[in-house]
Amino acid sequence: MVEHVRNGYQFLTALECFRSEVEAHRKTGFLAIVPSTETDYADSLGELRRLGEIMTDAGFADSPGALINAQTIAIPFEIECPVTGLPATYEFFPVAFCRHAATIADPLYDPSLSAPFLAINTTSDAFALGMLVKDLSKRHFHCEPHQIEKRADFERLLHRCATAWQNMSENTISMYNRISAIPQRAVALSEDHRSWTAPHNDPVFAETAKETHSHEMPVVYAERLCRKWIAARFEGAAFVAGRDGQSGGMYVPVQDIVSELHF
Repeated sequence: MVEHVRNGYQFLTALECFRSEVEAHRKTGFLAIVPSTETDYADSLGELRRLGEIMTDAGFADSPGALINAQTIAIPFEIECPVTGLPATYEFFPVAFCRHAATIADPLYDPSLSAPFLAINTTSDAFALGMLVKDLSKRHFHCEPHQIEKRADFERLLHRCATAWQNMSENTISMYNRISAIPQRAVALSEDHRSWTAPHNDPVFAETAKETHSHEMPVVYAERLCRKWIAARFEGAAFVAGRDGQSGGMYVPVQDIVSELHF
């Protein structure tokens, strides 16, 4: 879902429309584009402050300065899980994207967080993976995932989706790796493809300093999420989505960064 927003009120109004689309299992992401021109801001910091103002105005932070200094916004949506059919809370995370992040001379150069416009991208990796499971279930079993009777079929479906999610993530990271002109500002896969590094912590809203963080790949978090879905579907366990996929990264010391970069 894409909307143009100029202030926090417009963001909240659009977010509620997005919430309705998520509840109906029609949308998985919300891109709020903030109208501006290339000459409005001199650098990424100015752009981030503008985006921070909107989110502060929307009530998600105490101040723009606090927000763009590595604060995470988690917006809970209480919805029907697309996999289990049970009531569940999935958290959606807004992240700032700006023009100057693609400018090599900018101190906050980070092409993986750049866009040809100012924008706030709100997503939930866990919910999006759940929607992939639902789509493939309807295609191959002609029913909702929670209507699949055989556990083996359900587990096989989840395994296929987790594998596809891993492959898509690897392709995305490889693409962003190639476009970075500065190795230290590139995203990269680990040797075993179980983690990826980035010059930022995902999914914090924004940062005013660049530091490398390591994050889980789907081969780790998707498998964990699948186990939760299986337990909820066949073992009567309570389902809590948690922040699988967007739980945040671990800081990587400078001396450990080089070994994680692959071009």
